[in-house]
Amino acid sequence: MRNARSISQRIAAGAAAAIALLGGEAGNARAQPNGAVYTAPSAQSAAAATLAFWTPERLRSAKPKILTATKAFTPSAGLVTPAGPTERVPGARPTIPYDGSLAQQLYVPDNESGVNPFAVGSTGPLYPYTITRLYPAGNPNQASSFSNVWANYPFEIVGQLFFTEPSGTFVCSASVIRRSVIATAGHCVSDGNGHFYTNWLFIPAFFAGVAPYGQWTWAQVFVTGPWFHGGAVPNIQDDALILLAPNSNGQWIGDVTGYLGYEYNAPMPTHITQLGYPCNLDDCTDPVRNDSQVYPGPGNNFEWGSAAFGGASGGPEIQDFGQQPSHAPGSPPSETDGGNILISSTSYTYSTAFQVDGGSILAGPGQFGGSLNTFGDLLTAACTAEGNC
Repeated sequence: MRNARSISQRIAAGAAAAIALLGGEAGNARAQPNGAVYTAPSAQSAAAATLAFWTPERLRSAKPKILTATKAFTPSAGLVTPAGPTERVPGARPTIPYDGSLAQQLYVPDNESGVNPFAVGSTGPLYPYTITRLYPAGNPNQASSFSNVWANYPFEIVGQLFFTEPSGTFVCSASVIRRSVIATAGHCVSDGNGHFYTNWLFIPAFFAGVAPYGQWTWAQVFVTGPWFHGGAVPNIQDDALILLAPNSNGQWIGDVTGYLGYEYNAPMPTHITQLGYPCNLDDCTDPVRNDSQVYPGPGNNFEWGSAAFGGASGGPEIQDFGQQPSHAPGSPPSETDGGNILISSTSYTYSTAFQVDGGSILAGPGQFGGSLNTFGDLLTAACTAEGNC
């Protein structure tokens, strides 16, 4: 893959222009004087170290990341309009056919706790939702026991994100949004007090201890200023992007799994599908699907009914999730830009008793001023290298 090699060289060459950082140790990285917030590119040698660090025992024992909003929950009194202009960018299907040789059995999970569908949350009919497993039960290494739904776009775009911080090993969720870029929550990469975590490892479509697409290591991390310098939720942009290194075959994640589209300032009312790995369900072993109506939250946030908590942080909220049925031109449905559009990443809950999650509304480049203060600013910075997006 010519692009994979040239971009890796650019990443290595750009290290001197970024924050001073040794290898994969991102914990003491600071913002640049101009306000930009990003780590130095990871050295190519760090990929092997990251893979070696994440032993099956560490993957199994990683603790779920969850943030609880400090403000009291008040049911929405009406719909509001996001602060900036709406812009939608489509996603893409994978360009590389699925290769079963990528699959790795990383560990055998404990018995799954099970998921019972819910029809309504504890806040009553105002915040209804239904929550189920994203995949049926089974093992991708045993074709007779599994439908391989994860191998069909867009089911493979969500995965688990592992990382380390001073207090131990943790796990969030993330989604593929461009050829070499995944989106997650800011609090899955930084403590919100001027420090980065480190050792990020992304496993797309991870379930039942199996990595159907293998393991992917980080190359560079970008987080918004509103989170990096003032980590509290609800936050106007609890968002981060991670550039992933190509795999051992020289392939980019988005070419292998496909990737979501995204929309700045998605208008309400709307319906979303929340994907992620909540550790209160199935012990973090299976991705979960939560379908809900979106409502306005405080400080540039969406809120919705959900029973997905710790570990679901950073997972995507998607408009029009799935594969649209064929229909005659000019007839309903009237969707023109296609589906599978990211409009938020899971940021916080109030408590498991409320069964309400929230996430920052994706803001466009320059919407809040400054250098890297919005999701759109992060994407602009991450996409500067040829082929990243």
